[in-house]
Amino acid sequence: MQIPRRTLATLVGLALAAGTVGVVGIVTAAPSHSTDPPLRADAPTAAPAAPVARTAASEATVTLVTGDRLRVSTRPDGTTSVTPLVAPSAGAYTSFVYRGDRYVVPAAAAPYLGSALDVRLFDVSYLVRAKLDDAHARTVPVAVAGSDDTALPATTTDGGTTAVTKKSAGKLGRMLATRWRRGHPGTLPGGGRLTLAHRTGAPALPAAPVLAGTPKARQTLSPNSAGLPFETVTIDAIDRSGNEGTVVGYLQNVDDARLGVLAVAYPGQPAPLALSVPRGTYSFEFSVMDGPADDLSVQSTLVVKPEVPIDGDTSITLDARQGVPYDASVADQPADDIQVDMMTYARSSATGGGVNIQAYGYDGALLLVALHLARQPGAMPAQLFATPTPPVRHGTMNFAAISEVVGSIYGSNPDPRYFLMFPHQGSIPSSLTYRVPAADLTAVHTSMHASPCATCTDDPELLQLVFLPWSQDELGLGALVPLADRVDYRYSSEPSLTVWQSAFNASDGTRRWGPRETLKPGRLDEEFNRGPAVPSPAAPYLQTPSTGLGGAGGTVRASTLTGCGACRQDDDAVLWLQPLGDSDPSHYGAGNPVDENSSVRFWRNGKLALTSDTRVTRRLSPNGVVLPMLATAADYRLDWASIGKHDTEHRVTTSWRFRSGPSDAAAPLPPEETCSPDQSRSCSFLPLLYVTYDLPLDLHDRTTAGAPYTFGFTVAGQQHSTQRATAATVSVSYDDGTTWSDPVGATATGHGRFTATVDQPALADTTGFASLRISAQDADGNAVTQTVIHAYGMS
Repeated sequence: MQIPRRTLATLVGLALAAGTVGVVGIVTAAPSHSTDPPLRADAPTAAPAAPVARTAASEATVTLVTGDRLRVSTRPDGTTSVTPLVAPSAGAYTSFVYRGDRYVVPAAAAPYLGSALDVRLFDVSYLVRAKLDDAHARTVPVAVAGSDDTALPATTTDGGTTAVTKKSAGKLGRMLATRWRRGHPGTLPGGGRLTLAHRTGAPALPAAPVLAGTPKARQTLSPNSAGLPFETVTIDAIDRSGNEGTVVGYLQNVDDARLGVLAVAYPGQPAPLALSVPRGTYSFEFSVMDGPADDLSVQSTLVVKPEVPIDGDTSITLDARQGVPYDASVADQPADDIQVDMMTYARSSATGGGVNIQAYGYDGALLLVALHLARQPGAMPAQLFATPTPPVRHGTMNFAAISEVVGSIYGSNPDPRYFLMFPHQGSIPSSLTYRVPAADLTAVHTSMHASPCATCTDDPELLQLVFLPWSQDELGLGALVPLADRVDYRYSSEPSLTVWQSAFNASDGTRRWGPRETLKPGRLDEEFNRGPAVPSPAAPYLQTPSTGLGGAGGTVRASTLTGCGACRQDDDAVLWLQPLGDSDPSHYGAGNPVDENSSVRFWRNGKLALTSDTRVTRRLSPNGVVLPMLATAADYRLDWASIGKHDTEHRVTTSWRFRSGPSDAAAPLPPEETCSPDQSRSCSFLPLLYVTYDLPLDLHDRTTAGAPYTFGFTVAGQQHSTQRATAATVSVSYDDGTTWSDPVGATATGHGRFTATVDQPALADTTGFASLRISAQDADGNAVTQTVIHAYGMS
């Protein structure tokens, strides 16, 4: 995605001020557990949370003064989600939480915050609370100071009350964007300032967040308790050439992040600058640059002073000349390949919370660019530098240097790629020079398959996700690869700290996750997207990668922790069923089929107890769905039908019949898997049988028509279950399910595995696809019937 320089400047500036930046999409924000820092870069660390059942959320539609329309959903647990609906002025936002309120600021408004626009105009939580949402108000009350309100589109005055009319608010947003493009950012026509006004009968206006100020300005953080003394901190900076430097970065209280996390925003402030902060111990984390940060070629050094006591007026010098170079290479590295280097870090206070700069998501990418912590030949600094630090005593300090070596960043990569991780706990090490011998690499051999549909034309992509105890990183540069068997190489200097996960983007636009695992030198084999996409028996990971507005959480709570996919506690069973399983039972898809592509029905002793037909959309995904179980042992039926999100000819219907009771044996879960809804208690498996296919197919998921076809499949319970099918039958259709062959018994080979042979007609006598229907049961009578339309292609 190419971002215009002016847009990039604004987005990154807000990223540093607010902590998260993203593109239009669904925003999910966890509840705040702390009192509020004036500038919040990351939420305090929380204990791992098991998946919980979805509860009804209150929803409201809010139109901002820029004309942007948002759907704001608030669940009873405090979780807030914001879905942008209409963006007349721009397609990007910044989002942050202050004193429990969620702020969503459109890109068009970004250059005007503080100087011309009151940031509270974008406090969507307050707008809902004050009944200024679209269901209750057609206007937003405002005050215009120092400017002629008639010069502002959509602004009207009636009886001394000024308001922005929502119906016309898009004109104001477009005016802001136009002035920005024409070189007049930060000022309204005629000067002045637009602020949110109090509406009679509404709750009091919230206190406005403190934003990073202007060069050499004195910036004050509001104390969290009465009488907390403030001191002046003067920051000077020396660049690598010995001249006065420009700084971008963070100053944070490491006794308690709630007392202050202050950002000096992109494109940086020339030193010296003065800040006012409460007394305490502070960490200084700044990129010191030879020039303004919006020149991406400017050399910079990450200068960190992790523990500085501030008990009086204090002067600090950040000297970039003390930085050591990051220089990594691998044996036999191709000379013509492109190496992209990055540095990430996480600094938290003794009470949790702080700053986490990671190579993940839109916000992470923009922060890496803003801080010049990424190097790409010809486009960014020639080399990365960082200052070594002693181990910290207050809170935590973690650092990682990362390199990706690829043949092409934007084009296809037929040759091996190299992914190198150099994490370090507690400090920035004294040397950042690394030479990786070939014997220490893990060779990852990957076989990839295209989805068998005419409209599945997306180029395949193969990415690496890396989880450290303090961050998650996506190594996705050069992700485009040809559809062929390939080898890539991974390495970590701390293999026990580094959890790897492959992600494959298939030709039908879907993504599949591989298992998360630590690696040793040697060989690893993986295969993606062979066989039909069907429900997966894998237990889903609780740490879910996400991007976008308020996207990926900075803290990795437990990267390998999973939740039971279908388990029962007392009279509740919680479903976390995963789609897009393939020939590897540990794989599953990113997200679930959207509701319009998925339906669920559930019967108890033959009586319908739950159906998606009663919903307005008549659709539902079995992800976070609670099934009401009977208080005694009973017979159940669960049906899940889904249609491919992009390949709409691929349709899967799975019908489970099973018996379950409250006294069923506890599930033998490993320590890294939890139950729902109460993760502190045991649970029992729902005895659902899953079909995993082992079809001999080419790389386009096709086989040859006009000849007998022998294939295998496994029918077994969910991950960690010992449940296995004992008998199975197979039917096949070559006209997309209009007619089916008679069921034929499959040959059992043990441990739930079966083989079957079907007679395939000539290609002209088919639609070009084969569809499969498999029925199976275990020794206790639990059964499954799965029908897959377009299970594989024929040639």
